[in-house]
Amino acid sequence: MKFSSIQCFRGLAANAVVLAHLTSIEAKYGHGIALLPDWTRALGPAGVDFFFVISGFVIAYIAGDSTPARFALSRVLRIVPAYWFYTTIVLAVFLVAPGAVNSSYAHPPSLLKSYLLWPQDVGPLLAVGWTLIHEMYFYLVVALLLCLRIPLVPALLAWAAVIAAVLIAGLAGSPVLGVVFSPLTYLFIAGAMVGTAVRAGISRGARASLLAGAVLMPAGLVTYTLLGAPQDAGSTILLLGAAFVPIVYGAAALETTHHRSWPAWLHKAGDASYSTYLSHVLVVSALGHAFVRLPWHNAAIEAAFLATCLTAVNLVGLVSYRVIERPALGLLRPSPARAPAPQNAAPAARTR
Repeated sequence: MKFSSIQCFRGLAANAVVLAHLTSIEAKYGHGIALLPDWTRALGPAGVDFFFVISGFVIAYIAGDSTPARFALSRVLRIVPAYWFYTTIVLAVFLVAPGAVNSSYAHPPSLLKSYLLWPQDVGPLLAVGWTLIHEMYFYLVVALLLCLRIPLVPALLAWAAVIAAVLIAGLAGSPVLGVVFSPLTYLFIAGAMVGTAVRAGISRGARASLLAGAVLMPAGLVTYTLLGAPQDAGSTILLLGAAFVPIVYGAAALETTHHRSWPAWLHKAGDASYSTYLSHVLVVSALGHAFVRLPWHNAAIEAAFLATCLTAVNLVGLVSYRVIERPALGLLRPSPARAPAPQNAAPAARTR
């Protein structure tokens, strides 16, 4: 079953991250004009947390129907082609103008580790790829559980307990251990628990859960804005991520029993959300460089610039989805078998 609500949530999460990054674009190219409020910055961590919960939900929901090999292949085809494409674009820019790429990093990232999504002490070449390192780790663990035929729910609970023990002991020091025992994994685990519950047919309290999440989300955004904790801090995960767990459960559980129509444009934004996420920094940076050269700047022009950015990143995402993602995912679909031709069939009449 493909959940329209989850797909639309993906579109919302991607555009939340875009809006958060537009605050930096405004500061850099807006000639002192800033229309986006400060709390918009909180949408970046919120969007990522939403993505992680959704990923956990989707993986748990589909894992029961997959062999370990097919599961692993589907995840690689889902993540790698588009990621490598945009990483290569950033590499090309880096080779031409090194100072234009990842200027906040302490040193240039390893190209090999960037392409392999392997943890390092700085982010990957495509900066937003840091989230994919966590995604691939989660996929790897679930694939291993499928190989060993370990039931998902007890494994998830044990996984959460081990992470808590390691964090309390303060043992996660290296980049690899920092990912393996990251508190962000709790978002995947929570989403996976929701996916397991919905797959089992549990839908009790769906409306109340959806309402609770809707109340928690703005409260979390405001509180996070005031506190300004790091993205991977436990307080950030609790403030922002906690709202998305009941939202995902409520929407998905309701969809199993009640059909809900979602806007077609939002569903398409969800289809393209991964490509939108990967490409949006490149798109808005290019538009920012063009915008700053305009001979006039005022609030109306700034508003038009923001609207142009939001439109452009979603259009690029849609094109990228159709050109890169969908063909890659199509490799998993079996070719339709042709019916054998009848032995004594008369030749078909030619059409003029």
